[in-house]
Amino acid sequence: MPRFSINISMMLHEFAFLDRFQAAADLGFAGVDIQFPYDFPADAVANAAHRAGVEIVLINVPAGDLTSGGDGLACVPGREEAFARAVEEAADYAFVLGVKRVNVLSGRVPQGVAREAAFSTLVANLQLAADRFAPLGVTVMAEPCNGRDVPRYLVQRTADAIDAIDAASRRNLAVQFDFYHRQIVEGDLIEGFRATLPRIAHVQFADTPGRHEPGTGEINHRSLFAAIDASGYSGWVGAEYRPTGATAASLTWRDNL
Repeated sequence: MPRFSINISMMLHEFAFLDRFQAAADLGFAGVDIQFPYDFPADAVANAAHRAGVEIVLINVPAGDLTSGGDGLACVPGREEAFARAVEEAADYAFVLGVKRVNVLSGRVPQGVAREAAFSTLVANLQLAADRFAPLGVTVMAEPCNGRDVPRYLVQRTADAIDAIDAASRRNLAVQFDFYHRQIVEGDLIEGFRATLPRIAHVQFADTPGRHEPGTGEINHRSLFAAIDASGYSGWVGAEYRPTGATAASLTWRDNL
């Protein structure tokens, strides 16, 4: 069975944030993903994880106004200083939390900006992030996200992420592979995963459409998990979905493996 983690930013909303670590452990998860932990002191987050006995698998670098509908930071010309500050904040948290994977959300190509300019900005920012995190032993990831949920998002296809990390040319850069986003943009989930496997540092999943738990949509997650097992991938596989009800009730996909 894959090594499953649970995203406590999207899930376990039945609990206050700092209580979600113990709730995750009580549900049998040994790892948690966090999108943005920055509303809480790093020490408080680390202590909650330590008390629960769970590993914090990853965090995102702060993405500016991306989550509120703006363009974000990483691919936006003129926002390089803001991105550098975001990297410093993420590095401070990664050090305290013991995190070994951070994700950079590319952001949207701004209106009136050529895609090539946005791509060049992203590459330079990935280099900056990779260089800052390398002494901490942290892998920096680029994640493709679908343009239906995030219009004008720069990195939508797996090849886009690989192109960016190849252009940045740093050893600690990798792909965060999300089956939900891949299904919407490209499909071909199992072969896409196998082809990208040498570049993958983390995997996430949700069903489509709706981004709910497995069994609510069109993806055959049993086949996906079997392919992950067969591939030899030994990293974490993160549940990152919006439960249709209580989180515990949404875990039948795991219980039936």
